[in-house]
Amino acid sequence: MKIKAAILDSDIEFMSRLAKVFEQKYADKINLSIFSSEEMLYQSLKDNHVDMILAEQSIKLDKERVPKGITIGCFSTIPDVDEIEGIPAICKYQKAEAIYKMLLHLYAEGASNVRLIRNKADMRVILFTSVQGGSGTSAAAAAYAIRKSSDNTPVFYLNLEKFGDANLYFQGDGKLSFSDVIYFLKSRKGNLPMKIESAVQTDTSGVDFFHTSRNAYDLFELSDEDVKLLVEGISQIEKYKEIVIDFSGDMSERMIMLMRDYADKIVYVSDGSPTGNGKFERFCEAVRVMEQRQESGILEKICLLYNRYSSKNSVQLETAAVPVMGGIHRFEGFSGGELVRKIAQTDALTAIL
Repeated sequence: MKIKAAILDSDIEFMSRLAKVFEQKYADKINLSIFSSEEMLYQSLKDNHVDMILAEQSIKLDKERVPKGITIGCFSTIPDVDEIEGIPAICKYQKAEAIYKMLLHLYAEGASNVRLIRNKADMRVILFTSVQGGSGTSAAAAAYAIRKSSDNTPVFYLNLEKFGDANLYFQGDGKLSFSDVIYFLKSRKGNLPMKIESAVQTDTSGVDFFHTSRNAYDLFELSDEDVKLLVEGISQIEKYKEIVIDFSGDMSERMIMLMRDYADKIVYVSDGSPTGNGKFERFCEAVRVMEQRQESGILEKICLLYNRYSSKNSVQLETAAVPVMGGIHRFEGFSGGELVRKIAQTDALTAIL
């Protein structure tokens, strides 16, 4: 969908530069019309449809002359302000990409939503999971996303851990966080793919992600139905070829749903310790029983990746129920983004690619 937006602002030089950038980068997303005269805007609205109007903060639009159904926002010179006199505000003095995403954010609130259907032919979902705590599942998932991005594959990293923190591994620019997407999901209103795109941040590695939620409890609010809509919504953004989902813990209904209905490949992460190997074998046993009862093919999607592997405490299973991708040794003295970039360079990830 292409948004038709009108911007009313007296700073002609600034608006000309903004229009040029939008034409170069977002011509397929937004049709941008620039006005320096309020009267010229009203005259244009008589004959031309627009979806939204962004007006300079000193201008109070005559709502009697603005057709119903148009989203109205304020173009502000004040940074970090959400609204002015009850009207949603966007700061004009920031990067064009930030303005673009805030336009999407504003418009998505009032746009109509559609039932989302995932197109599996165009995109893969890779689920990194484990029922063993401390095996480094999140680090392995983030490293894989970085490795894919380095191969010029557009990839989205989605951390669904209740206490997960994508910001440990990725950094980006943007005002919105995962919390904004969760609130939007709960409302069941508006255009979800557009809202997602407005909240996306891009790491220097090229990996897209959501900034960590403002409150950890927000993740507790996500229902299984919300998660379904979220994955489907991301898949509707034409940019991505892979979604990397990071989700571990007990074998819950949510994990089963993700493995059965969405994952094209499941990477189980273990540290190769006796405890880790035992939990993995019991995990496979549970999957076999579940497959028989639900007539679903999950085990064939699974591969085993050893991480934080130690020559002293780790042992590879002699016979594993699934293909083994190899092992990633411990990296001492590294953490966060530095750690995942080290892991991204290892050969063990090659087999997953």
